[in-house]
Amino acid sequence: MERILDTDLQDYKFLSGLKLLPDDRALVIAAKADLEDNCYRSDLYLVDCKTGAARPLTSHGDVRSFALFGDKSVIFPAIREKKDQKRVENGELLTVFYQLPLDGGESRECFRLPLQGAGAHLVREGLYLITAVHDNARPDFESLKGEKRRHALLDYQEEKDYQVCDEAPFWFNGRGFTNKKRSRLWLYDVKRKKLKPVTEPMFDTRGFTLSPDGKTLAYAGALTDKKLNMHSGLYLYDLETGETKELFGPDRFSGLGSLAFVGDQLIFSAEEHGEDWMRFGGTNLYSIPLEGGEPVMAVPVAETEDFGGNPGSDCRYGSGIHMKACEDALYYVSARAHYSVLYRWQPGKEPEVLTGEDCSVDFFDIRDGKIFTVGFAGNDLQEVYRLEKDGSQKKVTGFNKNALKGKYVAAPQPLTFVNKEGNAIEGWVLLPKDYDESKTYPALLDIHGGPRATFGTCFFHQMQTMASDGCFVMFCNPTGSGGRGDKFANIAGRYGTIDYEDLMQFVDVVLEKYPAIDKERLGVLGGSYGGFMCNWIIGHTHRFKAAASQRSIASWITLFGTCDIGLSFDLREVQATPFTDMYKMWDQSPMKFADKARTPTLFINSTEDYRCWMPEGISMYTALQLNGVPSRMCIFKGENHELSRSGKPRHRMRRLKEIKSWLYRYVGNE
Repeated sequence: MERILDTDLQDYKFLSGLKLLPDDRALVIAAKADLEDNCYRSDLYLVDCKTGAARPLTSHGDVRSFALFGDKSVIFPAIREKKDQKRVENGELLTVFYQLPLDGGESRECFRLPLQGAGAHLVREGLYLITAVHDNARPDFESLKGEKRRHALLDYQEEKDYQVCDEAPFWFNGRGFTNKKRSRLWLYDVKRKKLKPVTEPMFDTRGFTLSPDGKTLAYAGALTDKKLNMHSGLYLYDLETGETKELFGPDRFSGLGSLAFVGDQLIFSAEEHGEDWMRFGGTNLYSIPLEGGEPVMAVPVAETEDFGGNPGSDCRYGSGIHMKACEDALYYVSARAHYSVLYRWQPGKEPEVLTGEDCSVDFFDIRDGKIFTVGFAGNDLQEVYRLEKDGSQKKVTGFNKNALKGKYVAAPQPLTFVNKEGNAIEGWVLLPKDYDESKTYPALLDIHGGPRATFGTCFFHQMQTMASDGCFVMFCNPTGSGGRGDKFANIAGRYGTIDYEDLMQFVDVVLEKYPAIDKERLGVLGGSYGGFMCNWIIGHTHRFKAAASQRSIASWITLFGTCDIGLSFDLREVQATPFTDMYKMWDQSPMKFADKARTPTLFINSTEDYRCWMPEGISMYTALQLNGVPSRMCIFKGENHELSRSGKPRHRMRRLKEIKSWLYRYVGNE
């Protein structure tokens, strides 16, 4: 068996946007890393659901989303013509939609809109719901003509050197500066070529869905100004009359994103905080009558699981449907321990689990009683699966059938222990390639982000390359992780306590189970919350010979004022603000203990990571430099918090090289 190499990433296909058609066919987008051009190529495929044959419909590599156009074609947004690309580069707003026949033929231009990065969703034939970001600070150049427009655009280009902010937060990870920018909805009539706004310019849309009869649009969001309103209201828009009805205002629910019509009810996912942002709680499903009334809890998902969650993997690019109504039932994906399942729920009944542990469901679609999913089964990469009557999932496609052929894929070895609070902590170990019990090996502890996230048995490229390189790789879901409900996930106000103890106990259990591991050759790595924990670990123990801390947290006090979710998530996690209890924030900050660190540590940051902003990693790096601890920092220009999952392919290769070179130097695996 051959090793899995860092560059094998370019051989994988990542699936998204699964859409079932009425004739036992399906559409799906398959993306692939292009190392030469340092980008991802995404094309649309037509899948025969009976045979599994997948035929590419496009070859330009620029399909990121699509919508049906009648029964025999689709439309998708792209900027293909050089003159259009130049216009966009010069600051003009433009999205061109192309029409593509499903049974073969070239795509042709269907219509164009004066919007940037627009997406389309079919309402009914000839009518589309359009989504795009509206910049309220941008002048209306589209109302100008000729030379006036050209000169105005040139003047506007001068403003690119400046960023004026008067809102908080003013940036968001993956979106850049968001000051005065709002996600907005429009309706577009193809025949009449008429674009009609649905939401107000300053209204920020967080979720939407269309009624089965195509007459009503439900959407969630809030009219925000200055300080972003984290709460969302829920609204119904009559597509015939253009009238809007408020079901409730933006003062109770946050994280309101997934919506679905079920009978005479509207179902929505949300966190219920009210005015108490310190209140810890996950996402549940709620219902409200379409005629109005008080929203009530429909399914208390967060008591035991995580709505819409998926176990960690660095082999995804894009997503798909994770909640959808069909007839009188609601179907949704939920993280259950270390894998994700599909549920069916009907009002007045308990949720019914439809899938098992054999395949972790990423997303799905349902049509005419048939359900297809995209997920990870065994040691495989993503594929399309058909849900059988017995609950098993049968593989339909073979997008990745040759990607791992002849490669050493380490099967995760389960290892569970009971922590001091009496909770079973799930973990796994990847054995090194050509494992020989009579030899000794280094071991690497990988810590997930979140902290309300999960590791499972899904294929993880980074870990597999390390196992192929001859290392044990160990990973677990300590207290604070997702997939097990609010009680288990709640470490608010006690970061670095039971979670840290669980991780150290897990390492002890692994060392006892696998005596071939040299306890003097241990390394640790992690990102986001995993980066926080790396920073915490090096200030509390010297058992690891090296650490790789990525997109990390040094001080909750500084993070509160610099990151995109500092005013909400971060304050809730530490249960304090700098003005109510700064010492409580400091006690949970790795920087407080940085002077105790002796572990050689690599810090990885990205210039556009607004979730764990660069000062966090820089601060820890500076502290270690001050105290003479071997340390290195690598900053990725133009990348954000998602570097390890969707960063530019060559950047991802460099990241792996930095991490492994640093860790291997100190654990003796060079």
